[in-house]
Amino acid sequence: MTSQKPSFPDSFKAYSHLRDKNWVVTSGHRYGVDFVAYRHHPSLVHSEYAVLVLSEGNVNGNDRLRVWSDYRCTLRLCGSVAKTLLTLHVNRNGANLIGSSLSCLEGYSVEERTVRRWDPERCREDQPLETK
Repeated sequence: MTSQKPSFPDSFKAYSHLRDKNWVVTSGHRYGVDFVAYRHHPSLVHSEYAVLVLSEGNVNGNDRLRVWSDYRCTLRLCGSVAKTLLTLHVNRNGANLIGSSLSCLEGYSVEERTVRRWDPERCREDQPLETK
């Protein structure tokens, strides 16, 4: 699988993860996220989730949600448009994309986290978040 965008494999894995759960997935650029997810057709319902795709170890230079103010801004936007923030952490599990077939993505796993609210009392402004 070749792409000019280095984060494409992670984005595609996240997209297919949501599609496997029968969600309708569209672009989320209007809301500052990667995708928005609908339970049914977009003409019938509003999207429930604003989806951010985060790569393992910041592999692709994806610096989103590294400080608390990023969470605050993203959650404020999601709250104003009645969406829940869903972060999809794509783990490569040591798999490399050697070759050009989609079977290269089988070694990847996706971990979901739903962020419903942010508590400013527990926040430490501009400090990096602890990663695993």
